[in-house]
Order: sequence, then C-alpha cells, then structure tokens
Amino acid sequence: MDKRQQILEATADLIAEQGLQDCPMAMVAKHACCGAGTIYRYFTTKEELVSQIFTELTRDMTESCLKGYDESAGIKQRFFTFWGNFYHFMHDVPRNRALMEQLSASPAICEIQREHDFAKISVITDRLLDEGKEQLLIKDMPNEILKTMTLGSLIMMSKKQHLNPQMFTTEVSEKDLLALCWDAIKA
Repeated sequence: MDKRQQILEATADLIAEQGLQDCPMAMVAKHACCGAGTIYRYFTTKEELVSQIFTELTRDMTESCLKGYDESAGIKQRFFTFWGNFYHFMHDVPRNRALMEQLSASPAICEIQREHDFAKISVITDRLLDEGKEQLLIKDMPNEILKTMTLGSLIMMSKKQHLNPQMFTTEVSEKDLLALCWDAIKA
C-alpha cells in the first residue's frame, strides 16, 4: 500500500472509531506511521483528506450496490439486489457504516460534494422508485421518503447488530430485512 493510501486508511479508521472531531492530524500521522509533514505532501488540508475519504467511500458503495444489478429485471428483483448489496456494504464492513454516518452529516463535506458523490446512486435509485411508482408497485410518495425508509432501516439494523448484538436473540435473515423494507414502500 502506498503512503497516500496508508494515510487515507488510517484516517478512515480513526474517524470510524472516534469520530471526525476527535481525529487530529497528529493522531492520523501516528496511526499512519508517518510524520504530519508527510500527510501535507499528499493533502493540503484535513478537509481535503476527509473529502477524498468521502469520495472513495461513496464510489465503493455505488460499485457495491450495483453488483449483479440488472436494469432490465423487474422492480422487486432490482430492489432486492440493490438494497441487499447496500445492506452488505454497511453490515459486512462496520467501518463503512460508521464512516457514512460520520461523513454524511458532517459540515466538512459540503452539499455540492454530497450531491456530486451521490449523483450516480441517486439516479439509479430514483429511476427504480419512479418506475415502481409508474407500475403501481411502489407507493406514490417522494423518493426521499422512500429512500429514507429503506436506507435508514438497513443502516440502523446494521448498526444495532454491531453495537448491540444481544438485542437479537434470534438471527434475522437479510431476506427478511429486505422484505420488511419492500413491504414498507410497496403500493
């Protein structure tokens, strides 16, 4: 792994573990096994470093969500593929979920960057939801509400499974979670 990627990984680990506010550059340098000056050779500011982490995270999430996603498949199949992939991205690597929670709500990521980095995934989810509404398969509600019902539910479930596994005395299958999300938005 090159030094730049080592710095990105170390920063991402620290943000996920401690939060963005508790992640000074000196700590990043120590965690990345380099001097603070080395960080500034690759990133002019902490904001630029954090911005790059967010861009890479959203790119990886988009790629993950689109694995096996077939635009020509039926609405329900596309829904289960897309949101199943999303759930795995958040659940299988807890750092992804923690980073997304930290950075999505952070003022360190400006609205323009958020819109840009989420553009591809937004187009795909909006198209899926719009087609579902046209076919009377999905509730005729604003897409942001529908996305919040699915995204929010899957992120929260993943978070609870990691932070409070004792809450779940019986295993909840991915298929059942996705069916609950589908049931919440289907017409």
